[in-house]
Amino acid sequence: MDWKEEIKLKFAEQMLKLLKDYGEKHKVTPSLRKLATRSEFEYSHVQRISKGYVDISLTTIISLAKGLEMEPTKLLECFKNEAT
Repeated sequence: MDWKEEIKLKFAEQMLKLLKDYGEKHKVTPSLRKLATRSEFEYSHVQRISKGYVDISLTTIISLAKGLEMEPTKLLECFKNEAT
């Protein structure tokens, strides 16, 4: 696996963790379909992101953050020590 694939998988894991946190906070079952709706994406796109298949853009990160009702930086916290 190359480093780009690792980054996409790491982001996917972070997104799924935050989706679980969202569910606990709002006392709802975490759902990729509902996240897709809140983020204004097709379900299939969010599903591909959750599996690490998509190299996402900045606008995608911001839309997902809106769907999760959090700051976009939360989605990127898993990369805090990548540059050091």
